[in-house]
Amino acid sequence: MNFPRLTFLLHGRSDSIEATRARGLTQQYPAEKLRFLFRESTRADTARLWRADLRAHPPELLYVLNTALPGALLALRENLFHRLPYVLDTGDVIYEMARASGINAGWRLPFLRLIETLTQRRARALVVRGTRHQEHLQKLGHRNVTVLRDGYLPASPAAPAELAALRARLGLRDDFIVGVMGSLVFSPRLQICYGWDLLRALTELRDLPIRGLIIGDGPGKPWLEAQAHLHGVADRVTFTGRIPYAEVPRHLQLMDIALSTQTNNLPGQVRTTGKLPEYMAAARFILATRVGEAVVLLPEPMLLDYTGAVDSTYPHRLAQRIRALHRDPATLALRHQLPALAERHCSYPVLSAHFNQLIAEL
Repeated sequence: MNFPRLTFLLHGRSDSIEATRARGLTQQYPAEKLRFLFRESTRADTARLWRADLRAHPPELLYVLNTALPGALLALRENLFHRLPYVLDTGDVIYEMARASGINAGWRLPFLRLIETLTQRRARALVVRGTRHQEHLQKLGHRNVTVLRDGYLPASPAAPAELAALRARLGLRDDFIVGVMGSLVFSPRLQICYGWDLLRALTELRDLPIRGLIIGDGPGKPWLEAQAHLHGVADRVTFTGRIPYAEVPRHLQLMDIALSTQTNNLPGQVRTTGKLPEYMAAARFILATRVGEAVVLLPEPMLLDYTGAVDSTYPHRLAQRIRALHRDPATLALRHQLPALAERHCSYPVLSAHFNQLIAEL
């Protein structure tokens, strides 16, 4: 294969999820032809440092991870003025997501739409995380769109004593644990935050030894904590805050059921979300909305219907399904099928081979 000198523009630090994806996708790529540039400072300082690096170490191809600043604008600049081709790797429809959620609304919306449209139009290739996103972009007229799903890093199961100590530290005792993992960002327009459905479902499960576990942090965490008190379930939910990526598999093993809730609109339909492969690799039973890539990857008993952006009836259906699963270990055992599915569709050895093929063809 012909491997060009490749520079990654990463809108995160060297220990970020973006960095993990970049290293995973390139684990079979010649190391001497790779360069990773991370965002360690302000956007302005990062843009200046990145431009200097591109002059000092000229790549033959740029790889921009996520449609964000300054990478998207820098890739456009280098393409327009220096004819440097780039690949855009994106997991979201950023304009539609901002418009639907109300986050970054106002004067930023037209700017987001312009940046997203231009960077997609000028890209030599587009990489997305899910088949629905690929179909969406192809309908817009983009031809070179490749699916490279979110991946995961393999981890050995934690020892029982280690898990018992973690349970005790988090105050989980021997409860049946229903958990979520993700960025806790409150949507001012939708008036929800990731994990809202779990809190509402817990209000209908007070008669059972079921406890909620919310892994992650973000500006929506105080809102979720206030909602837990408002609905009288604060004593039945544990917030871990942000945990290091290396600790994720161990925490996931605490969950009897892991939730993956995506809204049934365009922003939700195009997403794989990084948590889905992590849940699968950890052999957790997943309850996911029948939206986007979950429909492709998961067995039917793990899917739940969800209508629109905010389905007010969903927490009730979620509670009913959790109640049924609590007394149905045979169905819960379906989780043991998921690691093999994760390895086939989301493991970095598989994804990195597809990555090499894509770059070589470019």
